[in-house]
Amino acid sequence: MAEYRGLRFDPTPGNAGAVAAASERCAAAFADPSASPRGWSGAAADGFRTRLEAVVSELTAVRRAMRAAAEVLDGWAGTLLGNQRRAEELDRRALRLRRDLADVADEVDRTGALARFTAAHGSAHDEAVARHDELTRQLDEVLDEARRLERDHHAEARRVAARLRAEEPSTAVADALTGFSALTAELASVLLGPPRPAVTRGAGAAFRAGLG
Repeated sequence: MAEYRGLRFDPTPGNAGAVAAASERCAAAFADPSASPRGWSGAAADGFRTRLEAVVSELTAVRRAMRAAAEVLDGWAGTLLGNQRRAEELDRRALRLRRDLADVADEVDRTGALARFTAAHGSAHDEAVARHDELTRQLDEVLDEARRLERDHHAEARRVAARLRAEEPSTAVADALTGFSALTAELASVLLGPPRPAVTRGAGAAFRAGLG
């Protein structure tokens, strides 16, 4: 996790590596079930083939949904990296301003003590106070921008959750594939902190629960 000493909060939580790994897992194709053995005939064989066709159809839907989810996650990984680069830039600016403020605060104290004795030091004190106020204003602007970035970052994460929910297949096979929901719950935890208990089933619901 990045340390933001200038901003003093993390506006863009997330792990792009974990997102990429999750995308790869979603994109991995399921193996199709084997065909019925040659020479097998009769009612049992017919029933098996009928069920096999249904399973293959459902697996196709699941595979399509997983690949669509991988595309969504790839897009989020790019957004995440861009947001984090912006957060790092803002943090560097905030850290520099905090250091300048510390130096100017010392100057305000020094000139304030001397201002009681000479008019020249009184003027220097006024200039130091004005400089301190200007740096404070600049720091406030940087922090406000970081808070807007944080708000937009979380809003986009929720849009990703909604898109994952839209891609989730509704089939008997998908219901059995608990890994799909577990994957997105794990991803939500990596992105934006420990997940809250989900009260609804499914990948999108699990992801949204993790977003808080």
